[in-house]
Amino acid sequence: MTSLANAVFKRYLAVRPHQAVQARGKKKSSSSFDKFFPQQDNGRKKQWEVLNEDKASWFKRKYAHVHAREQDHTADPYGKRKAHVDKLKEIKVQAKLDQKRHKSKFPNRNIVQKLLNDNPLLEYVYGTNSVYAALLNPGRSSHSRVLYYGSIPAKILQKVNELKIATELVDKHRLNLLTNYGVHNNIALETKPLQPLEIAYLGDVDTTAADLTIHESGFDNEEVVHSLPYSTREDSKGFPLGLYLDEITDPHNIGAIVRSAYFLGADFIVMSRRNCSPLTPVVCKTSSGALELLPIFYVDKPLEFFTKSQEMGGWTFVTSHLADATAEKYTTGKALSVHDLNGMCTKLPVVLVVGSESQGVRTNLKMRSDFFVEIPFAGSGTHERDPDRIVDSLNVSVATALLIDNILACK
Repeated sequence: MTSLANAVFKRYLAVRPHQAVQARGKKKSSSSFDKFFPQQDNGRKKQWEVLNEDKASWFKRKYAHVHAREQDHTADPYGKRKAHVDKLKEIKVQAKLDQKRHKSKFPNRNIVQKLLNDNPLLEYVYGTNSVYAALLNPGRSSHSRVLYYGSIPAKILQKVNELKIATELVDKHRLNLLTNYGVHNNIALETKPLQPLEIAYLGDVDTTAADLTIHESGFDNEEVVHSLPYSTREDSKGFPLGLYLDEITDPHNIGAIVRSAYFLGADFIVMSRRNCSPLTPVVCKTSSGALELLPIFYVDKPLEFFTKSQEMGGWTFVTSHLADATAEKYTTGKALSVHDLNGMCTKLPVVLVVGSESQGVRTNLKMRSDFFVEIPFAGSGTHERDPDRIVDSLNVSVATALLIDNILACK
């Protein structure tokens, strides 16, 4: 046995001599085992030992709810869960049936009806005053029919009978669709859109006959002259007053301006064709029908319109603006206060120019203006909640109304 052991050990020495030296008694140096695997602190007690509680009971008390979450909740011994789910499905199915039943009351429009309702040659003027004013406007070449719900107001019915216009009783839903859910007052007029005259410039003013000339660009650059009467007031208005709207894209603002201009006594309105909102039924409704009663013209070349009107007709252009550094070079020596406008129409014909709230009047039009006017801020200093003066201007329709009133006033 001893000889066999010696033979094995010799063989081991031949294969791993360095390990055999350590095995023979050479003191092993301290390895990194103690460094990376320190001995456990036997003085540290477990949590259940601190609480003097059994390990099994401590784990059961602490983690019992975790096992409860894993329990099977699909069991429904009394069928209550299934009954609740079936009831929810039944409610959902019934809601879909009610929606289909509601839609079935209104027949779907086919492609022909859609093209007819989206016809660019037709529009639907809505609202009691707007419909009545449209019936009085000779500029509307033709009317197709009057759609109403309930009954037609007496004054509209009388005019409809005079013009022999067809009427059709419809429901409110159809009126809502035709007017894009506007305040239609249960009546709408199917008619052709307005086609304002496109003019080149304003001509001479005849104060004796109280009319002015408007020059229209015809074919082959031939000018067609139109005569337009204007209103006069004793000691306050001997010359006409017009408005020029530049880049006002909100139809509600345009409608409010038209309403104020008609009410306060302006004679006509000129708009840039390319930069302003078109004269839609929304504008007519916002103006309460004044759109149909006040002459409105389009201009394709605003710069030429300003220059020729000043040279050929002697018109004075007064532009509203905000005093800022970028406009100072155009307003030097031309700035007027609001009170300086009083009685201006007793001396010369005036065109008041107003622009959008964000950008105002364009710079090239400012350069061709005769005077500039600004409505000063009259607030009581800077408010504690508004240190940067957030409200620093008026709505364009309100500002226009104030300026018109000052121009036509004579104090």
